[in-house]
Amino acid sequence: MASIMKRFFGRYDTIPLEDDPDTYRYQRDFGFLRDDGIMVISATGTTTDGASIRPKILWIPLGSPMEGGNKYWASPHDSLYRKCAVLIDTTRIGAVEPIKMFQNWQTLDRYFFIHQTEKDKAFADDTLMQAMKAWGEPAWKQQMVYRGVRIFGRNNGWWNE
Repeated sequence: MASIMKRFFGRYDTIPLEDDPDTYRYQRDFGFLRDDGIMVISATGTTTDGASIRPKILWIPLGSPMEGGNKYWASPHDSLYRKCAVLIDTTRIGAVEPIKMFQNWQTLDRYFFIHQTEKDKAFADDTLMQAMKAWGEPAWKQQMVYRGVRIFGRNNGWWNE
C-alpha cells in the first residue's frame, strides 16, 4: 500500500451529478504520478465516470466503474479524455517532493505545466494502464479494461482517430 500512496495524491472525493448519476464531480484535487514524471491532476469541479467501462456486462468481472480501486485508476484517464486534466512535468521541479508539488500546484510557474494539446488518446490510455499497474490490478483486468476503453469508451469528439 505504501508504493500506491507514492503514485496517487490527494483524497478521492466525488459526488454524483443530479442529471447524470453515472458521472461524478470532484470535490477535491486528485492526482496520479506517471512513470515519466508527469503528474496528472483531476482538479476540483471536473468530472469522472470511471473510465467509461462499457458495455455494462463488463461490470460483472471488473466491478462497477466507481467501485473499489476502479475509481482511483480511472481518475487520470477520465480527466485526460475530457481534456480537463492539469499536467505538470515534475522532472522540471528538481528536489521538490511530488506531494508538495501536488499540494501547491496552483502556485507553480507556467514553465512546469504541459498543455493538453501536446498529448493524445494513446497518452491517456497509457496513463490508465500505468495507474492500474500502480494500484496492483491483475494483468487480465488491465487488458480487459484497456480493450474496453479502446473499443467502447466515450470519445466525445476530443480526438479524431
